[in-house]
Amino acid sequence: MRNYFSQFGLGVQTGVDYPYEGTGYKGPNPVAGNLLDFAIGQYDTYTTMQLAQYVSTIANDGLRVRPHFLKEIRLPNPSEKQLGSLFKSVNTDVLNRVEMSQSQIKRVQEGFRRVYQEPGGTAYREFGDKSYNPAGKTGTAENEINGNYTENLTLIGYAPFDHPEVAFAIVVPHTGKGEHVNNKIGERIMDAYFELKEECREPKDKEQTE
Repeated sequence: MRNYFSQFGLGVQTGVDYPYEGTGYKGPNPVAGNLLDFAIGQYDTYTTMQLAQYVSTIANDGLRVRPHFLKEIRLPNPSEKQLGSLFKSVNTDVLNRVEMSQSQIKRVQEGFRRVYQEPGGTAYREFGDKSYNPAGKTGTAENEINGNYTENLTLIGYAPFDHPEVAFAIVVPHTGKGEHVNNKIGERIMDAYFELKEECREPKDKEQTE
């Protein structure tokens, strides 16, 4: 099971261009009961970057892509208003394809869509009316801190569902029960992204109209 999860980037290095990448926590006692917990994501623990790679792999129809912070390097330019000429750019690097059929990946994607867009979905309250067609999954894991039970809340998502262009992952540790702060943070992230995209598009549309 760990070998299969690793195809999505869970429990292994994502290849991100940043030093000292962690690979999460691996449970040390794989007995039958712990294996059942592992099957629903509550035995091993993953980093936020791993979760981001996981959801982007789902959005990419099973292709796992190396994440990176560096997009391009440009040469110095004496003008502050103009970028220097391009020296180097980082291209998309596909690490592997998940061993599953397209019908299986489509079934997972549809499940993610329903979480966000169908009544009863655990993120429907925040995302059900969004025009950017989001999809994703919420997560809740109980965690004991000093004798008190808290929740580690997670949220992964991408949009648009039919033509993905952005994916994200959120981890909010040690929260109170029922706060849904993970969903609220995700909503603000996605809203901000598509609002900014619309703002960047408006001047070009205006020029074409004129």
